[in-house]
Amino acid sequence: NNNDLREDAKIWLIFLEHFNGDCYPSENTWITNETLHLYTDSCGNSDLGCGAYFDGKWAQYKWPEAWSNMPIMKDITFLELVPIVLAMFIWASNFQNRKILFRIDNMALVSIVNKRTAKSKRVMAFIRPLVLFTMQHNIQFEAQHIDGCKNEIADAISRFQLKRFRELASGAESVPENNPEEFRD
Repeated sequence: NNNDLREDAKIWLIFLEHFNGDCYPSENTWITNETLHLYTDSCGNSDLGCGAYFDGKWAQYKWPEAWSNMPIMKDITFLELVPIVLAMFIWASNFQNRKILFRIDNMALVSIVNKRTAKSKRVMAFIRPLVLFTMQHNIQFEAQHIDGCKNEIADAISRFQLKRFRELASGAESVPENNPEEFRD
């Protein structure tokens, strides 16, 4: 589709417009989200949202009310992508010049993240800014599938189960990070 191609080209033009030519080599090894203590998850309930946890810091995003009873709440691939983008926007300075290996419990999203493309326009609306953002911060990323039961901390955050979250991550900060402007209603 020409529109999709045009949108992809726009991302590259934005990147090239601001690229100063400096490119630092990334680390030789891929850093897993377990090594970074980075976990993300989403809940498909419109009253809840998604969460991200990074080395004692955490973020929580409640799904917008406008999404209630809308098809977007059935798009779990999109919903699982949201906290990854949220985490990258909040903690990018910690990931700069690194290779990040995301462990994701959604096979479709693993494929999309690795290919950096999807048929869904909704998903691509988040993939493109993610790719641009990671290029701007010299972050390389890949995804690998994990079992959903191994993601309890982020699961508790996404379900707004703060008591359970505190039990799982007793050393976590007392309040969540401020969500970036892109995630505010």
